[in-house]
Amino acid sequence: MRGRARMVPVAALSALLLTGCGVGIQDLPLGRSADGDAYRVTLQIATADGLVNGADVRLAQRVIGRVAQLHTDTVGAAVTLSLESAVELPRNIEAAVEIPTALGSPYIRLIQPQQPEGAALAAGDVIIESRTEIGPKVETAFAALGAVLGGSGLDQLDGIVRELNVAFDGRSDRVRDLTATLTDLMRTAADHEDDLARALALAQDVSAHYLARRDVLDNYLDSLPPVVDMLVQQRDAIASLISSTSRLATQTNALLARMPAGPDALVGDAADVVAAMDAFNDRIGATLTNVTTFLDAFRAAVAGDYLLFDGALDIPGGIDAVITGGMASPNRSDPVQDTIHGLLTGGGG
Repeated sequence: MRGRARMVPVAALSALLLTGCGVGIQDLPLGRSADGDAYRVTLQIATADGLVNGADVRLAQRVIGRVAQLHTDTVGAAVTLSLESAVELPRNIEAAVEIPTALGSPYIRLIQPQQPEGAALAAGDVIIESRTEIGPKVETAFAALGAVLGGSGLDQLDGIVRELNVAFDGRSDRVRDLTATLTDLMRTAADHEDDLARALALAQDVSAHYLARRDVLDNYLDSLPPVVDMLVQQRDAIASLISSTSRLATQTNALLARMPAGPDALVGDAADVVAAMDAFNDRIGATLTNVTTFLDAFRAAVAGDYLLFDGALDIPGGIDAVITGGMASPNRSDPVQDTIHGLLTGGGG
């Protein structure tokens, strides 16, 4: 009886292995839970290719759990993880599927976030797909290497090396000088690192200022096309003004070229003229006052009386040219008595 009882489990196991064609060792409920007290969470990933039940769940180099179950999900795959309760993880923990070696099985690595948020990860929580990533696969790496080796990658690299050899051939001194110049440039940049940082900070401030005044800039850009249209319409007038200005500048240059002493002499002559006019102004004021008094007395004479006047008004030639237009000049052939009499009497007979 005892021997027959021992044969029953063996026969059952044999039947399971023989009849369950789709069942493997990984499907047996062994090694799917973390050691000791554990809790389960769900991990959403785009694909679970290569993952098997019982795969490691690691934090750094420590195994803290196992893959308990694999299911399909709307985002790809849902992986149930069994984690040790003694290890406290933040709720925004991140995960990645990695391969230890070329012949190893994929495992899940949990990655601590830079800024942990929320409470600790608890049973039933879900690590969403946006916080997971799929590491590089061995077959993908081999395919990329095959594309480089079998495609044009090495040919292009060979062409680059050949062109560099042609460029450097016989120019080693220049290349050495260029390298030294680049070294000096990098050393100078390193010495002025603070200045560069301040310049970048200033550029950032200017950009922020422009961003804050974006409405003003938009209004300026909106008003600019009408201004341009107006300038286009006034193009002929502007061109004529520029041409006239050019001719004026040419004539001014010609005038200055004919002056031996240059503009300084003109300024000096103008100063002399102003000084002379200022001195004459002091004397002409008293003279005009006397003339006004005389004319008032002359007009007060009784009509019909006999009045004998004998006088001479001495006017310098320069003043005569300004006041009378040169009537008192000796070169004039016409008499000036009536003119002077009219000047003194205000046109009276």
